[in-house]
Amino acid sequence: MRRDGGRLRVAALLVLALSLAGCLASPAPESTPTPATAPSGATGPTPTAAALPFRVGITQFPQVAGYLLPYWVGIDGGAFRQEGLAVTLVPLPTEQLALSAAANSNVDVVVAPPSLPLLASAVAIGEVVVIGGTHNGFDQRLIAAADVTTPDDLVGKAAIINAQGSLNDFQTREALRRVGVDPDTQLAGYWVGPNQAERIQHLKLGNGQAIALPPPLSTIIAKEGYTDFGDLSDGPPWPGAAIWISKRTYTNRYPYVERFLRGLFASIARTKSDPDFARELLQRYTQLDDPDGLADAYTLYGERLLERVPRMSVEGLQRAIDFALQARPNTPLPRAEALIDHTLVDRLATSGLLDELYR
Repeated sequence: MRRDGGRLRVAALLVLALSLAGCLASPAPESTPTPATAPSGATGPTPTAAALPFRVGITQFPQVAGYLLPYWVGIDGGAFRQEGLAVTLVPLPTEQLALSAAANSNVDVVVAPPSLPLLASAVAIGEVVVIGGTHNGFDQRLIAAADVTTPDDLVGKAAIINAQGSLNDFQTREALRRVGVDPDTQLAGYWVGPNQAERIQHLKLGNGQAIALPPPLSTIIAKEGYTDFGDLSDGPPWPGAAIWISKRTYTNRYPYVERFLRGLFASIARTKSDPDFARELLQRYTQLDDPDGLADAYTLYGERLLERVPRMSVEGLQRAIDFALQARPNTPLPRAEALIDHTLVDRLATSGLLDELYR
């Protein structure tokens, strides 16, 4: 009985999240062909007159999720609809529920960085794969107190994080290492703020002297007099926004997953070729009106880090897994190679689609 009650609570939370997002679209009709595997030599089904719903779960707010830029471009620019899909972004209340939503077909895919909760959920649920990713470079900037002007000034100071073992902890430690500060031996400790607004407030109150922020927020905060250590994206591959899907959905909705990825290829091309449109969407979705911040965000998410072929870096994903194992040594996690399936992305990349999009 307790187990059934827990399942009912999870289901209720998922329904609530989807209802709030206004995205409770009906699944594809049962009569629609859904082959278990891609037909030999197929280039995808013919687009239908009426776009079919395709729901993309997300786990972060737009203000801190600039990696969603190509999806915004694809939705507002019509690339997904040209593939016969009505793509909607569905905010999910917690990372723990994200893959449950995918496994239960409440969403078709989840787009999110590989945090510890997501990785643990992938193991607990099983039958989950990563079929791609749009960004594989470090997207955070290290913002510090005004009197911190060099990495040496951070020695003996405190950083501000979401929680130990969290994605933000991983990001903050990486940012510190990239400027030459050892996060384990050279800091006095860490302040904790459960959300971005509280972490920024801690920085302003002096409760900590360093915080990891993505653009455009990092640019806006730096304008207030804080030190920005600059673009830190050069370096080892970073686990960007992965596209997670259940194997059941991958099999049963294969034609629509293919359409979704074709639309994403086109969205990426539009993002790169139409910066004015992309920046307009950045402003609309982030609800931030700072030209410098929006320019920095576009340079990072629309040009520098955006992959023409949305493949997930195996090395980057393995780094996330290694960090998760350091934070929770007893958590059973697979190797990155076991989670990634680039079969469809690679087939599209070699189909002539790239030549068509970038001619």
